[in-house]
Amino acid sequence: MIAFQPWMTTLAVLIGNCGFWLFCFNRVNAWGLHRKLTKNLEKLVMLACFTIPCLVLLFNWTQITQWLWHTQGWWPHGAGLFNVWASGSLLSAAVLGPIWLESRRWIWPPPQLLDTQAQRYRVAQHIDGSSTANWSTALLDRIPGNEITQLEVNRKQLQLGRNLPAIDGLKIAHLSDLHFTGQLSLDHYHFVVDRVLELDADLIVITGDIIDYAKCLPWVEPILGRLAAPLGCTFLLGNHDQRIAELSELTDRLRRVGHHDLGVADQYLETAHGGHVFLTGNELPWFERHAAGNGSSNRKPHAFKPGAQRRSSTDCDKANSPLEPAPESALRQNALRLGLSHSPDNIGWAQQLQLDLLLAGHTHGGQVRIPGVGPLVAPSYYGSRFASGVFYRAPVLMHVSRGIAGTHPLRWRCLPEVSLLTLRTAIA
Repeated sequence: MIAFQPWMTTLAVLIGNCGFWLFCFNRVNAWGLHRKLTKNLEKLVMLACFTIPCLVLLFNWTQITQWLWHTQGWWPHGAGLFNVWASGSLLSAAVLGPIWLESRRWIWPPPQLLDTQAQRYRVAQHIDGSSTANWSTALLDRIPGNEITQLEVNRKQLQLGRNLPAIDGLKIAHLSDLHFTGQLSLDHYHFVVDRVLELDADLIVITGDIIDYAKCLPWVEPILGRLAAPLGCTFLLGNHDQRIAELSELTDRLRRVGHHDLGVADQYLETAHGGHVFLTGNELPWFERHAAGNGSSNRKPHAFKPGAQRRSSTDCDKANSPLEPAPESALRQNALRLGLSHSPDNIGWAQQLQLDLLLAGHTHGGQVRIPGVGPLVAPSYYGSRFASGVFYRAPVLMHVSRGIAGTHPLRWRCLPEVSLLTLRTAIA
């Protein structure tokens, strides 16, 4: 009869091994290293995760097999290499395990999420063409459970932490991680834009990772140029946007279609009902394009009042050049302080600035979510703690989008999304 003790030890060791390398993998992308170095480190981490156990098994084959099949002890005898590796893996499980378990509580939304409604679409059923644009993505899309060509439109009501009556009911459409790669088709993205326009948002924001390949630059105007809202459209960049050799080729196109570049200048908005919105952005650790530094108090916001939903290229050039400084009220109690960041890792920055709301993306919701466990993989300093959803870290309410696409067209239980956030003011 086979004893369970050796197998329980082996299982614990394997969990500790995978947990350690998963910890490393998640944080490699939080360091802001050059993309090529980041990708090489990712491959090194994955290689180590699987190669080290195989080498241990190879060198201690006799001792390990004898232990697993013919003894009842908790630990093998004479397996020196296994002892070193297993001890390190168990130590990793003891240290990182409680941290990971604590992070699972963030899966449950905070009370500031008042209500949520979702509508799901299989995009290919609603467009004339195909959602996929190449054979490899089409093949992956056929894998059972893969949701990469689906879309979830979320409508969420969020309770602000402060009493801002003039902001009550403000609607913000949040998009992130569009990843123009050529894997998903133009028709697919036009369907996404159609759903955004149906939301009738007051403001549209894009939190980075817009494009991966220069061949998709001509997509910017016909797709993102359709986005329009009374308070305009605002964007900043993410780590994948580094892949464009000349960033101006992307940012200039977005500006020409009327989008405000929050990575270059903060923004001050005045709503039709007299509400004030102060926007600031943080593209760290990948970019720091504003001369004064992201989130610096001496950045001069651009002023914009609601008017026509679309602006000419001339108007757009003016909107992205220094205008009159925003009134002092932009930084006072009666202004909504709204921050954009590609990564949720900048939550500490948002807390320092005492922002009311931070919008982020980058993590793709983990791409794979295990029932009862949630996501495991997320490129973040916090691991999968802030993979997607609504979070509250006083005084900041944060919404992290699962994004629209990704360079790896695989998703399970983690639908691509666009979100309409309706803000509700706190009761005085």
